[in-house]
Amino acid sequence: MLQTQIKIGKQLSHDRGDWDDILDFPDIESQTKKGDTITNYVLPIVFNLDKQMIEIDSSNLSEYDPEQSVELFFNIKIQGGNNKAVYTCAETRKIEQLRKTFFGVADKKTNAEPEKGQFIEAIDKDFPALKSTELYEVLRKIFRLRQDFEERYANDAKSRPEEGDLLLIKSLQLGGNNRIVLVTASVIWEEKGWITPVLFRDIAGYQDFLRQKFVGSTEPTESVSKANSERLCYATGTPSKDVGELNVSARYSLNKMFVTTTINYASGLEASAFQKNYQIDRETQAYLERGSKYLLENYKTRIAGIDHCIIPQLFSQDDSVDLETTLAKLKSQSDLLFQYKTFQAISEDLQEEAAYPYWITFLGFESDGNFFKTISIITDVSRTHFDGLLTTFRKTHIWMKDVPGMQWTDVMTVGKEQQLMDFNLFTVYSLIPLRKDKEKKNEALNIFRQILEKRPIERQKLFSYFKELILCHKFGRYGSYTNIYPNTAFDFAIRNAVFQYLAFIQVLNQFNLLTPMEEITLPEDVDVPPVEQLPDYQQRIENFFSRMNYTDAQKAMFYLGRALNVVAYQQFKKGYETKPVLNKLNYNGMDKDDIVRLRKDLGEKTQQFSLHALTEYSFGQFTRLFDYNKWSLKPEETLFFILSGYSYYEPAQKKENKKN
Repeated sequence: MLQTQIKIGKQLSHDRGDWDDILDFPDIESQTKKGDTITNYVLPIVFNLDKQMIEIDSSNLSEYDPEQSVELFFNIKIQGGNNKAVYTCAETRKIEQLRKTFFGVADKKTNAEPEKGQFIEAIDKDFPALKSTELYEVLRKIFRLRQDFEERYANDAKSRPEEGDLLLIKSLQLGGNNRIVLVTASVIWEEKGWITPVLFRDIAGYQDFLRQKFVGSTEPTESVSKANSERLCYATGTPSKDVGELNVSARYSLNKMFVTTTINYASGLEASAFQKNYQIDRETQAYLERGSKYLLENYKTRIAGIDHCIIPQLFSQDDSVDLETTLAKLKSQSDLLFQYKTFQAISEDLQEEAAYPYWITFLGFESDGNFFKTISIITDVSRTHFDGLLTTFRKTHIWMKDVPGMQWTDVMTVGKEQQLMDFNLFTVYSLIPLRKDKEKKNEALNIFRQILEKRPIERQKLFSYFKELILCHKFGRYGSYTNIYPNTAFDFAIRNAVFQYLAFIQVLNQFNLLTPMEEITLPEDVDVPPVEQLPDYQQRIENFFSRMNYTDAQKAMFYLGRALNVVAYQQFKKGYETKPVLNKLNYNGMDKDDIVRLRKDLGEKTQQFSLHALTEYSFGQFTRLFDYNKWSLKPEETLFFILSGYSYYEPAQKKENKKN
């Protein structure tokens, strides 16, 4: 992972300026909704230390130039979190940052007035060597203008004004097609020779502060200089004369995994040894920061509801490898596997040639932009296996359309109506219930990790998830789950769940990822006619069994489900819309005694409604295949295969039902 970040960082560093990593470009509008041209401006606020006042004048506006204004005025990215405000230029909608920078904020608990601006606080706390600079001197002088700022330009000195709340903006009375996109601070102070406004970028100490806080010193550390020796860089494994402890300035960074405040990756290391074990070459650290930012901004996907960053590892160590093409293709493939995407929508992206072979890491994390917390790592996913999963899901989707009795196009929905275009892990995500009261236990993510890392999945786990899914639909427990779409049409909810699970099982079987299933064979004296000698209706069912690889025990439950379907349909025709016979099922799982009771109940209903002609074949097959004394199918799995028979669609039998 580190090597990929470093390689990306190197490629991004070509022709890159010293400040490119920390500068921010505002979002601007060039046209109104009516199509009129918008002119964007930069507004200077002048701190006149000679007159002890703040000056603002619309005549000093300069037109915003996207190629020059940001670097000229040093519009620094807002850091957020517990970082102090140290911004001398800000977007209009973030103008509160200027207020905090120069004048601080009132204490949240006592409401006491601030004694200094946050820029001064930052220097006092972390950069005391800069107290002797002109920057520190100017900041202290500016703080004396706080009352003038609050009284003349802020509506409420205790509030946090947003765009438009500051009178200094309202007072300009700009025309309807004019916008202020940046507000920048400058200083007049005749004692320093600053007769005209001077930008902070030209005040001694300012750029030193930025370099130390955001970029890192380019000079060797004092201890290294004294020793005049090289030390090993943790990330590259090579010696360097400019090695120091890893210092990640950005809070939203992949490198926040490697911290000295939390014993996570360093659980086996002594706390006092962090400085040595996390030592990084300064140039490499810059590459890591740039690589992390690029990956997080461009190459994320959601797996089981969790943001994951996509990080490939190539065989080649050649810095000329086109990582961008590789990442772009991998992003499209990831979206196709994990997201609500269609093959047609991204097919062109998949045709791009990319560096090959490689392994993939999917790094799951939580963040609001101000912190970075790793919560999942899917690692060592081979490119061959990843491509194989894509192909298999795609082929399974096409193949399932031809399986008799499924109506696959109708099955490919979530909830009642939302259509799914392609079968993938996004579909599967909605099949594995995630309880709200157990949000940290993401079973879907665990299953996906096993699939991607080619680790076997316990078969009974799937049927346990299926049972919980059916219970959710049966009793409308949607409020208890984070990823189950409501479907009040219970029959359709059953059908979709059963056949989507069958498709998922087919995919897993292709990779031999399911633990062995139990097989029950027929007694030797039973004579079963060849499929081609069976009636059309029976042939279609046998074809279904063959495609789905049903065992004899599963077939027995399927036939019991077919009889259940006949009775339920007849009840519906008689005006029992809820189909009371479905209550004969134990939705927590059917053991062999439950099976016997269900067979008896269905026999009674068959007698009641005179359905012998429609249930005789199903009951006969059930009797032939069900062996009470040797029954070993687990209860959840039994429920699943009964419902597979219940959900199976057979046009010929439906027509017979309509005649009764």
